[in-house]
Amino acid sequence: MAKAALTFEKLFLVTEAAAMVRVSPWTIWAKLKNGELLRTKVGGRTVIRESELHKLIIDQPVEPKKLRASQARPLSGTILS
Repeated sequence: MAKAALTFEKLFLVTEAAAMVRVSPWTIWAKLKNGELLRTKVGGRTVIRESELHKLIIDQPVEPKKLRASQARPLSGTILS
């Protein structure tokens, strides 16, 4: 019987994770605290699995930016009646 090869997931320190997703380390700490991200401890250090970062990126809905009436402009070539 063949043994299955072990594969290890990449682990990132909080500062590395923040740099990867372009947020501040404080944002990562807040998401760890409220349970949006799961942490792993290695040698007393808090690390974040790569799959957790993927969840953070994928699960974030993008909402369209709302413009005030003063910022809205008609599309070019539009005829206003």
